[in-house]
Amino acid sequence: MNDFIKDISSFASSDGLHAWVMAGAILIATAVITHIITKIIRKIMNVDGLPLPSSSIIVNIARITLWALGVSIMLSACFSVDVNGLVAAIGVGGVAISLGLQDTIKNFIGGLQVTLMGIVRPGDHIKVGEVEGIVHDVSWRQTVVEDYEHNTHLIPNALINSTTVEKVTPEFLVSTRLSFTNDGRDLDAMIAEMEQLAKRAVETVAELEKDPWILLTEIGEYGTWAKMRFVLKDPTLAREARDAALRAISPYTRNNSSEVLLGSGDED
Repeated sequence: MNDFIKDISSFASSDGLHAWVMAGAILIATAVITHIITKIIRKIMNVDGLPLPSSSIIVNIARITLWALGVSIMLSACFSVDVNGLVAAIGVGGVAISLGLQDTIKNFIGGLQVTLMGIVRPGDHIKVGEVEGIVHDVSWRQTVVEDYEHNTHLIPNALINSTTVEKVTPEFLVSTRLSFTNDGRDLDAMIAEMEQLAKRAVETVAELEKDPWILLTEIGEYGTWAKMRFVLKDPTLAREARDAALRAISPYTRNNSSEVLLGSGDED
């Protein structure tokens, strides 16, 4: 027991305890400074008119840099570690590691280019290949896009940087294909009534940029085919608006055959 107490006293009075206390203090200070600086960066990036977009990749780079600096100071000041030699050793090993992380590094560099060059920013309405929606964030590996059906797509930054990105306006056309029976009623009057019913129904869930209108596409032996279209100010409500419109005009339709097309502007 006496030997155990003697060992504790020896450790408490040694430089080892002092070094660990200093190391803990430096790490705590690093955590506090990193928290404050990242909050400041987020506020600065949210200022209107700033050319730098509010993407998480910028905050993450700042956080990694601050922690790397704090750990380097701790190792050098508290444990007399040659930080320069450690960095050189890590650099040699990093060459081998980078060969196995080529895609990750490519996406990281692509994310920097996408962010710093302002190719896309959070809030942009974009179309990349078959994916179309609103950019929520540009992280260190992927760009997060939410489509107009509220599905989240993770697009690699390298793809954003190397493929065609179409920026579209936030006013979107919703086009719904429908059919109704030729029952002898006045066609113009019936279409006008359907348009008014659809307008009132859509306005309960979304704001219209352009009221619903119906275009006849085909009149055949078994009924009349048409397309109903309207333009929303908020494309994220396209699914709800489409549902409301179809419910309103369903008594007029021959069946429930329909399809939805989302796109910028009108179409032939």
